[in-house]
Amino acid sequence: MLTKQMTSAEELVKKWIEQQKEDGKTEAQLRKTMFVYGDRVMEIEADEEEKLQISEKNDQDIVIFRTPEPQPGPFCRCCSMEYDNEKEALQCCAYID
Repeated sequence: MLTKQMTSAEELVKKWIEQQKEDGKTEAQLRKTMFVYGDRVMEIEADEEEKLQISEKNDQDIVIFRTPEPQPGPFCRCCSMEYDNEKEALQCCAYID
């Protein structure tokens, strides 16, 4: 059995920073970028030596409103084909063993 360890929020932010630097962004452009991971809010800030640091923010500092994702239409649970109505989706692979 393969198990995959969850990547920590800090690791994801560091990878994102590295990727942005490879794409040509400067550290000045990356400052004040905020990240939301679960219930945690983080921001990229510069320290006294002008190096980028990831700082944790209070969850009271930011509120995120998201539009709900659209519900998928009727589809067969066996083969994932989409149908116009639920009846056709249920009948699709009903007789396959």
